[in-house]
Amino acid sequence: MNTFDEKSKLVSIVLPVYNGSRFLHQSIDSCLQQTYRNIELIVVDDGSEDNSVDIVKSYDDDRIKLMRHQTNRKLPAALNTGFKHTSGVYLTWTSHDNYYAPTAIAEMVNFLEENPHIHFVFADDYFVDEADQILGVVKRGPIDRLAELSCLGGGFLYTRTVYEKVGPYNERAFLAEDYDYWLRVSAYFTLGHLGRPLYYYRQHPESLTSRYGGGETIEAAVAVQRQVSGKNLWRNRVLLSQGHLKAASAFYETNRLTSAARNTLSGIALNPKCLLNRRAQFLVTGLCLGQSGLRILVRLKHAIRRIALHGRLLD
Repeated sequence: MNTFDEKSKLVSIVLPVYNGSRFLHQSIDSCLQQTYRNIELIVVDDGSEDNSVDIVKSYDDDRIKLMRHQTNRKLPAALNTGFKHTSGVYLTWTSHDNYYAPTAIAEMVNFLEENPHIHFVFADDYFVDEADQILGVVKRGPIDRLAELSCLGGGFLYTRTVYEKVGPYNERAFLAEDYDYWLRVSAYFTLGHLGRPLYYYRQHPESLTSRYGGGETIEAAVAVQRQVSGKNLWRNRVLLSQGHLKAASAFYETNRLTSAARNTLSGIALNPKCLLNRRAQFLVTGLCLGQSGLRILVRLKHAIRRIALHGRLLD
């Protein structure tokens, strides 16, 4: 139940779309069918080549505004176009393949209204597949780990004061634009966690993460961490080294060896002691010997273990 005048608290939702016709109806519907009615939906078509624009135009709802890019300028640019045209007291954005629980906006607005010292609230997520089957619930946070990893999800809401202070999304931080933004927000404002799932995050082969791969996403996040570290880069070297090695592992698993080698070397340069951990040892060995050589080494290791075990049994 709202404890305030909803009519005075417009919520602006920005929805960037690029060739997202498959799930776009569901995403738009989840915004328009919120129990919190005082919303505006700013859809930004980022140069789609499918019928995404036609889908948006099929809605007869004056809460929808459509903006268009003539070419694909990527997600951060689409977000910035959308937020320039918002009028809301509260702001958020969603993706064309994800969707909200019906009470998501109402619950997050209530949280911010009841906690005026907090300017950014985030909720937990449901993970769903292409058929909307729930795969699990992801508990987001904790906030004090934000400097270490991108631990917030897709369900969030923040005040216009945040937008005016922090400014636009970093268009050079593609694939980590949200993480970059959250880190900048946390430098000035208190974040709050609404500990229940209010957002459905879809896993499918056409998603940004699937198309670009985990390696690029992690590498982009590490680049953001490097930038935020600034003069404290050396103090944060262990954390950054771990990030590079995670990216290297993701690249290695998809046989992108040049990218794997680049991140492995960056991780070692930041923290040579990382060579004592198994991830780094595996990467160095695999990159030097190649995958066939690594398989031989693993088989040899298993053979030695079996011989040693057999010897102990004979004793």
